[in-house]
Amino acid sequence: MHKFILVLLLAAFVSFNCGKKDSAELKNIKPKDNSQTKQNQTQTTQSQQTAAGNSFAVKSVGSPDGRNGMVDFSWVENGQEKKLSDFKGKVILVNFWATWCPPCRKELPALSQISTELKGKDFVLIGVSVDDNQQVLDNFLKSNTLSYTVVHEPNELLAKYMSSANQDQNVVPQSYILDKNGKVAETILGSRSKEDFLSLINKHL
Repeated sequence: MHKFILVLLLAAFVSFNCGKKDSAELKNIKPKDNSQTKQNQTQTTQSQQTAAGNSFAVKSVGSPDGRNGMVDFSWVENGQEKKLSDFKGKVILVNFWATWCPPCRKELPALSQISTELKGKDFVLIGVSVDDNQQVLDNFLKSNTLSYTVVHEPNELLAKYMSSANQDQNVVPQSYILDKNGKVAETILGSRSKEDFLSLINKHL
């Protein structure tokens, strides 16, 4: 009986938490699933989609702009350099995830829908993949089209956001909502439903 209970507890833990590889070793980043409602598992084609199989490598990562400050980063998209700070003045959701993390994949349809529904408002969503291999990410995106920009940065960006927000739970998915002043207003550990995300985003729009 005790073994059965232990198995159930382990299964529940795995469903909430994912691990992350860094270089050739497993780090302590784990998958975390805190969603309260069942997610829609079907990703529909949206307008303004990320090109199928196309993510953008992060070129530079800054330092936290004070406590709960933005950690700026840049990438080249369609031949133009872009920076997260370009979107200051909008509410920004930065979602850290990985293709190998079931809770991460679970919330992608909700995030894609949110990005589409809030088009035209002062809001932007950026997905940051912590996959070690960008080609694995791009292969995933070929069959899982998202309506927002996805960048690839497996090394330092997540750690810097954790430091900025003064939190130490090394889990994915992990999301940060930055207010219009570029401050981390919400730290979200684990997956959430569309309704959960929207309730937090709308507080700052």
